[in-house]
Amino acid sequence: ILVTSTNAGEGKSFISANLATSFSQADKHVLLVDCDLRKGRLHRLLGTPNTGGLSNLLVSDLRNLSKHIRSTKIKNLDVITCGTYPPNPSELLASQKNKRLIKMLCEQYDIVIFDGAPIGGLADSVILSSLVDETLIVVKEGATSKNDLITAKESLEKVGADIAGLVFNMVNRRAARYYNSYYYGDKK
Repeated sequence: ILVTSTNAGEGKSFISANLATSFSQADKHVLLVDCDLRKGRLHRLLGTPNTGGLSNLLVSDLRNLSKHIRSTKIKNLDVITCGTYPPNPSELLASQKNKRLIKMLCEQYDIVIFDGAPIGGLADSVILSSLVDETLIVVKEGATSKNDLITAKESLEKVGADIAGLVFNMVNRRAARYYNSYYYGDKK
């Protein structure tokens, strides 16, 4: 499952980490991969060193895969950090080596969550979306524009991505409470 967004700051890494944690708590063997090779931050969220991550693996030998997988404090959850920020992220993600790597990871884990870069102006997540089973788009209330979302959706559809849906993040709780009161009736 690829988790992406239209622009930076919409919470895709937060959603990726929480989705991976939820699956691991359901007794699934889960791998979380930081595929944002430009500004990856999963290592900070999980308190894991960012040495020897995905970019380093893609420029070395895949037989060294186990050296790049780190366990976390969360049972059943492993992570591959982004590693060194390379000069050519799109090329690495589009490589045959990355395709082989994804296949290897999917054989070893029940669920693999790929935390991708934002789609806005970058090919990285569009490339990844064509290599994974499903793609989730994170939308931040009040920040994601309708035009950006339409452009992202069209970019993903052009490569045959299976868009599983949208995740609304940072939703205004006051508006949600109003909706519940209106829809279900106020229980005061």
